[in-house]
Amino acid sequence: MEIGPEEQAQFVKAAERLGIERLYPEQERAILHSLQGRDALVVLPTGYGKSACYQIPSMILPKPVVVVSPLLALLEDQTRSLEKRNIPVVRVDGTVRGKARREAMARIAEGGPLLVMTTPETLSGEELRTALTETGISLFAVDEAHCASEWGHDFRPAYLRLHEMLERYGRPPVLALTATATASVREDLIRILDLQDPLVIAASPHRPNLCFEVIECGSTARLRALTRLILRLRRPGIIYCSTTKEVDAVHGALRAMGVPAHRYHGGMKGSERKAEQELFMKRGRRLVMVATSAFGLGIDKPDIRYVVHFQTPASLEQYVQEAGRAGRDGRQSHCILLHHFDDRDIHEFLLGQSRVRPQQLFQLVKALVAYVEEGRFPDIIDLAASAQIAQRVTSAVVAVLESASLVEITTEKYVRPLIHPDDLVAQARRLTEQFQRLRKLDTERLDAIEAYASQEVCRAQMLRSYFGVEAGGECGACDMCRQAGERPGSFFEPLRKKKARKKAGKKSRKKARKKARAKKGSARRGRRRGARGRGKPAAETTSKPEPTSAP
Repeated sequence: MEIGPEEQAQFVKAAERLGIERLYPEQERAILHSLQGRDALVVLPTGYGKSACYQIPSMILPKPVVVVSPLLALLEDQTRSLEKRNIPVVRVDGTVRGKARREAMARIAEGGPLLVMTTPETLSGEELRTALTETGISLFAVDEAHCASEWGHDFRPAYLRLHEMLERYGRPPVLALTATATASVREDLIRILDLQDPLVIAASPHRPNLCFEVIECGSTARLRALTRLILRLRRPGIIYCSTTKEVDAVHGALRAMGVPAHRYHGGMKGSERKAEQELFMKRGRRLVMVATSAFGLGIDKPDIRYVVHFQTPASLEQYVQEAGRAGRDGRQSHCILLHHFDDRDIHEFLLGQSRVRPQQLFQLVKALVAYVEEGRFPDIIDLAASAQIAQRVTSAVVAVLESASLVEITTEKYVRPLIHPDDLVAQARRLTEQFQRLRKLDTERLDAIEAYASQEVCRAQMLRSYFGVEAGGECGACDMCRQAGERPGSFFEPLRKKKARKKAGKKSRKKARKKARAKKGSARRGRRRGARGRGKPAAETTSKPEPTSAP
């Protein structure tokens, strides 16, 4: 696909407005394809500039470009960044209300080159549809597209309605983007989004400046290994932990060692998380962020020198996305995984808590249908009691049904089906089968990341193979290519002993220096006294005769 002089000039001008010196070939192909009004599925690694693939068209195409994303942080950060560069952009989601929302809608109504950033939920509303129907849409971009696939690692039922939304908006050209998608996920996305003869671009998930390494260590030695790494590696860096408890423990340990560490997890107040994130993001600050996977989505900090995973993540998809936040400036950076087989137990427990059980879903739907047949609608409390399911689980199941457009929560807080009860049961059966498949896929993904940690082959080659990209040659940078071998036993020893020996040695050296100074001072005083004696005339003395004994 050739790029003509006119298109090249447009690309360069638009890229310069974004502060981009040079586009990757994959970006150029995706942008040109979208400008020609054709569908595309683009899989580019984290930090490769996926956002430029829809930001640049939004400055060139005559009608608005719509971007749908599940990440409010990404929408907010990108909107703020583009506004600073005077690039036409508006954000419309559930957090934009009042005057700001009215101004956003008025700007959309003006039409012309514009980037409209929104969420799947807002996209389904009449307010935005009315405004965009009048102006028309040049391009519809689906960010984090893997969320639409039941084979993806972050399946979200709300994304299943995107095909319906596209039809309502006149079926504009579609650009689907994600950082991680296996071959089966790519096929699923083409089917779900109904992409027409799409251009499929799947780049390697591995970037050549990233040095991957796996360190085997159990729970007792893990913190010792981590502190040694953090004291040696250049900052800034990110440390990912699986639980909030581990975040607090690691953060406290690093602070005790004098490391400028911050933390981020869901158990903190929103204001605290925002303050910690802003400190870490400041340019030139060499800090360490200890966080759960909630941190980093949509965050663009180019100079992160390392990403360390304190525990093994639940999937290679998650690991590649999080590790890929290192080295976005192209300089060498480290991606280190501290692995132990016990980590799997944590994820199996967390997945068991977060995944809706098929039996719970079907049980709740049957209880809801019973209410409807009696001519009543229940609230969450009554529905939980009738289905004999905890209220927390009931809320989660209802949220799934609501995302799939099967039920709604009325203004009186009642749960009301949107389809006939018989159809609701059939749809619930389909969803239960879907969640059963998701649980099976959870197990397969845990198997895959364990294989990544244990197999003695080039890490980059294994990642390419998993994501269905040509394996290519060895990276030459990972621990397997460098033949780094296992860390010595001293690497996992408690730091206290070493610190105590160092402190004792420092104390003895200090004492020796003090003794040497005292000795040197004494000699200096002696020389001064001698100098004063040589400056006076010598006194004459007479010796007395020794007494002699009597004969």
